Amino acid sequence: MNSASQAAYQALRDYLNSLLSPTHPDQALAEVPAALRPGLEVFMRGKTEYQDEAGRRMIYAYDLAAWASDLIHGAGLTTPLPLGTLNVAELQAATLRQAA
Repeated sequence: MNSASQAAYQALRDYLNSLLSPTHPDQALAEVPAALRPGLEVFMRGKTEYQDEAGRRMIYAYDLAAWASDLIHGAGLTTPLPLGTLNVAELQAATLRQAA
């Protein structure tokens, strides 16, 4: 694995681990890194979502944690996601938002 792929993999793991935090809040779907949104939308079929005051689709924190756990420990991504297509800066920014 080259250094760019290693950085993308680590950023992805950090982001997914941040979603497992018991203090993680509900989150707007639009705030999920773009490369991961299609998989989350598939995971959310049949699950409850809501809209915030601005009309954004919101995902409950426990569903985000279940999705992250599934990616880390379970079924993995529904389609292969080449590490080179991940935006490391976007993943890192999303991880920092989770920590705030």
